[in-house]
Amino acid sequence: MSTLSTRLYIDGLLDEIQRLKSQVARHTSCSTSAQDHVVTQGSRAGNRAMTPLSGRGNDGEEAAASAALEVKPWFINANVFRTPILIGEVADPAFSTRIRQVISDPFSLQPRHMLRVNYAPDTELMSLVKSDISWPTPSRSRFLVEVALKYVSHRYHVVRRSLVMENLEQSIHNPSWGHLMLRSKLWALFAIGELYSTRSIPSEKEFPGMAYFAKASRILGVLDERPGTDSIEIILLLSFYSLALNRRYSAFVMSGTAMRMAIVMGLHLNIPESQLRDPDLREHRKRLFWTTYIFDRVWASKLGHPTAIQDSDIGIDLPSEPVASQTFGDDFGDTAYHIASLRLAALVTKTVRSIYGQRNQGDATLSTRVQQALKDLRTWVEDLPSHLRIDNAGTEPTCISLHLSFNQCAILATRPILLHILRTKVAAWPSESPVTETQVPASAVTLSEACIRCARHSVRLLTDSWIDGSFATFDYFYTQYLFSALTVLAASSLLDGPDARGDRDAFEESARFLSQLGDAGNFAAQEYCHHADVLRAEIERFHAKRMGPPEGGPGVGLGLGTVPPQSGPAIPAHATAGMALTEPSLEELLAQPVLDLQFLEASFYDDLQGLYWPDFSTENWDTWAST
Repeated sequence: MSTLSTRLYIDGLLDEIQRLKSQVARHTSCSTSAQDHVVTQGSRAGNRAMTPLSGRGNDGEEAAASAALEVKPWFINANVFRTPILIGEVADPAFSTRIRQVISDPFSLQPRHMLRVNYAPDTELMSLVKSDISWPTPSRSRFLVEVALKYVSHRYHVVRRSLVMENLEQSIHNPSWGHLMLRSKLWALFAIGELYSTRSIPSEKEFPGMAYFAKASRILGVLDERPGTDSIEIILLLSFYSLALNRRYSAFVMSGTAMRMAIVMGLHLNIPESQLRDPDLREHRKRLFWTTYIFDRVWASKLGHPTAIQDSDIGIDLPSEPVASQTFGDDFGDTAYHIASLRLAALVTKTVRSIYGQRNQGDATLSTRVQQALKDLRTWVEDLPSHLRIDNAGTEPTCISLHLSFNQCAILATRPILLHILRTKVAAWPSESPVTETQVPASAVTLSEACIRCARHSVRLLTDSWIDGSFATFDYFYTQYLFSALTVLAASSLLDGPDARGDRDAFEESARFLSQLGDAGNFAAQEYCHHADVLRAEIERFHAKRMGPPEGGPGVGLGLGTVPPQSGPAIPAHATAGMALTEPSLEELLAQPVLDLQFLEASFYDDLQGLYWPDFSTENWDTWAST
């Protein structure tokens, strides 16, 4: 966080602190008991509220309602931020906070969610928007565009390569060429190209590509009344880059804006061939819509927010293979890959809505929804064509990215069960008797193991990608997948499984990997490092209290059970994303008509609110401002 933005935060707090001083003086005698009451009761059943849809139930249905996460949002006074900040349970940092809360001392103040402060501040971007940025040299501009197309176009269809290269050459030979829209698109590509071609940021340098990004962002000042495909392409590029700045709210807003532009243009509907005969343009419109669909759904799923369009409103065909009549068939990538990506994006949204959503879920229990989510994911894996499977060392980076996305979706579907198992085991301590089958049935253990296997597989893929150079330093998605897997491994290391020690080692190594990315200037990694550090500290406090200080210093001997020493859990050399869902025990489980997870229905998030507004009170300024 820059010195200027820190000073602005402090200045904003001064008035608030002054106002609160009189209140603190009046309530000193009861502050401790009041805080404990707010932290414990504010996160328990007292915050649940009956919605209009759930108000028909009786007292006996209260437990089932809690399983649907139908809770009253927790509003906390945070005047310094102008408005309370909403954190969704689906967010990875929220899951990290939940682990800390589960293993924390029940007689101490409950750990609070940490504020995200590692992102490009508004003031810095606004100052860059007003500055003059020179057009890069011909060789530099060609290089940046090639890098951008390599990393963006291989994963998504946003722009047509042939048109971009043609426009670039015209801009090089005629600096005054082109209207604002075309030049803004090139500025956005320059930003992404510089982002992915940079390995680290020297201390005196700004974030790679941010000046180009600010220049391209000028187009957002006035939105087109009649948007075209150029407008959508630019906003998608800016949204993609915003994630690297760790400005995920901005990225989400931009993706929603792009989707609404697509709706205005009618991209979500098939256009008659008689009205648009150019096959290249027809295919571009089609694929551009589906990329917008992916952005809208994936970005929303990271925050737990609603999407901008419902599937029932979509009437456009899926991407199709290039035909002989298309002049620029090379503009369109692997059709099967794009279809698999959009279908996975749809599954992510369905999973988040069914498991984390506050909507009335009808008669479907939480266990039924988890089971259905895993069945859908297994079907997705079975439908993958052979060239998109991970079965050899030469797998394409785009295929790796696809499988990492799959793992993340499977983790989202199953980690609430992993968290509940951890909470059950922690609650049973200090009793020496093991957790019974009644408390945690075998089906829940099987689902939690699937979650852990997906996390291990993600770490393996990310490590291999770093070794072969396909893991870019500032790639937001790979950084997020690393942190998500890291938190699952942290939870696994606290269980009494045979691989607890190995998962602890993998957690530590992943945290070091994350720290390396943060030191290089990765905004998202810097944020996640704060969560990893406090999570590690909470784990060590938990073990110190239960087992005494470990011999050899922190991080040694932290397994909960007697486990054999090993460097990590065994992972097949060519493990695939689908392996986690094809274990015999899990396949048998998914074949059952109903899972025996009723233990979750009565207690899932009974002590943890589904959606909450974290308390960033001024008394904790020193704790989080230093981050």
